[in-house]
Amino acid sequence: MAESYRVETIPPYTELGEGPHWDIGRQSLYYVSLTNALIYRLDYRQGTVYSATIDGIRFATFIVPVKDKQDCFVIGDTIRLVVIRWDGIATKATIVRELARLGPEHANNRFNDGKVDPWGRLYVGSMLNESAGNPFEKATGSLWRYCDRTGQLVEQDRNLYISNGLAWSRPASKFYFVDSGSNHIKQYDIDLDGNLTNANVWFDFKRDGKDPGYFCDGMTTDSEGNLFVACFNGFKVVKISPDKKILQEIKIPAKQVTSVAFGGPKLDELFVTTGAKNISGPQKDPAGATFKVTGLNVKGLAMNEIILKE
Repeated sequence: MAESYRVETIPPYTELGEGPHWDIGRQSLYYVSLTNALIYRLDYRQGTVYSATIDGIRFATFIVPVKDKQDCFVIGDTIRLVVIRWDGIATKATIVRELARLGPEHANNRFNDGKVDPWGRLYVGSMLNESAGNPFEKATGSLWRYCDRTGQLVEQDRNLYISNGLAWSRPASKFYFVDSGSNHIKQYDIDLDGNLTNANVWFDFKRDGKDPGYFCDGMTTDSEGNLFVACFNGFKVVKISPDKKILQEIKIPAKQVTSVAFGGPKLDELFVTTGAKNISGPQKDPAGATFKVTGLNVKGLAMNEIILKE
């Protein structure tokens, strides 16, 4: 049976595309190229992609808009979270201030994926910086919640390998989180203050203790509570139901599938970021492109903006 969906390629090619965030107000997709610290905006109406560098930034691991602060965003940069200003067009963005940073005991780590919950709270994972070793071998990472009231990072989980995708159930009573190094998705309860409890392995991509040749990466949720999970080294995105069944595999013409976000005027188009890292050999085009998948007959949920008091 022929697949009913369509996959379109959106250049330019990134080294490690990550962190897609759909902005409903601007009808734009924001994303990053992590390893060379570039930020991007795809203007949906124009079909134009703008990019910018940021002086003083080593990595750009994710990008989320700040609520009610025009042209302001929070990004992850190695061991710190910073607020930047970018009009979405200029080729340079600027640092406004630092929000928080990892403590000295985490000096060999770096931030990775970050996302905001329905109450405007930022959650972000950390992992061993590749310059300090192999993050698949050392579980030095943590999962954090940024507390704007205190300006502190509050640890939610630890002993993680590669902190990655974040998502919430519908309604937002459960939190889902990917540890790529363990190749599983964990589920947590959420209390009124945003603290995560009762962690359990919700979905394990390993079969009989063996990895399938790819690992789970970024993810998002649709309006029916299904998870869409990027499969790095797998050429695909998988759709997993709330009762933990794989409902669909969406084929992507790039091996290093990194993350996903629903967007478009009706939130029914799935944007997929990919990488072109030379891990075991050069990646072939269109590796590193962003892809737009239409015809899935599903709708996503509006993504959230971080609430900051100043």
